[in-house]
Amino acid sequence: MRRLRQAAALTILAAALLLPASSQGAISFVAATSAGRTRASTTLAITKPTGVAEGDVMIATVSATGSGALTPPSGWTVVKDTTQGTSIRQVTFYKVATASEATSYSFKLGTRRLASGGIIDYRGVNQTVPIDATASASGTSGNAVAPALTTSLPADQVVVAVSFATATTVTPNTGTTERYDKSSTSATTSEAADFAQPTAGTTTAKTAVPLITTAAWIAQTIALREAGQASLAVATSAAPTFSANLDSGDQEPTYTAPLTLNDTRTGGSAGLGWNLTVTSTQFTNGTKTLSSEASKITAVAKACANGGLCTEPTNSITYPVAVPAGAGPPTAVKLFNAAAATGKGLFTVTPTVTVAVPQNSFSGTYTSTLTISVVSGP
Repeated sequence: MRRLRQAAALTILAAALLLPASSQGAISFVAATSAGRTRASTTLAITKPTGVAEGDVMIATVSATGSGALTPPSGWTVVKDTTQGTSIRQVTFYKVATASEATSYSFKLGTRRLASGGIIDYRGVNQTVPIDATASASGTSGNAVAPALTTSLPADQVVVAVSFATATTVTPNTGTTERYDKSSTSATTSEAADFAQPTAGTTTAKTAVPLITTAAWIAQTIALREAGQASLAVATSAAPTFSANLDSGDQEPTYTAPLTLNDTRTGGSAGLGWNLTVTSTQFTNGTKTLSSEASKITAVAKACANGGLCTEPTNSITYPVAVPAGAGPPTAVKLFNAAAATGKGLFTVTPTVTVAVPQNSFSGTYTSTLTISVVSGP
């Protein structure tokens, strides 16, 4: 059997555009407030934390009996929405503070329900894409275990927000700082704590221990991006390989090139959009080569990464896209783009590459280097 084995080395070239570090430095806690209903109601009002300033990022978590929807006031965005059966629902929201904020915020509960919640105010958070990663878990009894998550950049602040379907008090995990612990009459408890994650990577699960352990619970882990880590960058750890059976005629094997795209730019660079470009060297085994027109990108998949919030990229590229190839990489072409005001956040972007392998190719192991770069603007 004549086989042609090929490896496509994936190189990221001139990909990172790092912006000046924020003068604010690390994320800092400003203040927190909390509230709990003493009787069933259709709203839960939570007072604005003391000292909120324009550009701060507020994290609000509301817990209510039942599984009905919880609706924030104008300007708040859902971060994580979790239910545990029909016992309890917990929703976390964020808001970037404006120059003129209300003195309190009224969250709608739909039907008359008991509810509790709190707001934490932070300074030094990325105002464009504040949420780096999220995770959640729930259970019918016992301790609330907030799951681990993976942060994409250094200096994140991680919030652990938990709720219980009973009135109780909560002991936070060692190594975290509790910001509030508030109950409604007999029916719900909301508690939040936080910790700093100095390096990018996986956090550890955090356990909140209630005094009463017989109630249903919800735990959400939410990582906030630090403002000074704003960047436009693409990275990969991929080393794709594929093969073709030359005894079966002309072949068109495919491989994928998974990328991680990070657009967390702030200020004047925020919302400019971006594009990915590609070029390559010809597939060669040292003496023989495939055609310079052998490779083409036939599709690109994309998705938000790490459970974080992102703005889906609006892509105007049509496929297939011919991948330039030569002894030295030719001028790159666009393979994917994000229109202005789209593509903000952390994504996985995965091109599928198809390679034309004629039956009369010489068998052996061929290699090529695919170079992908990210450029500001669509």
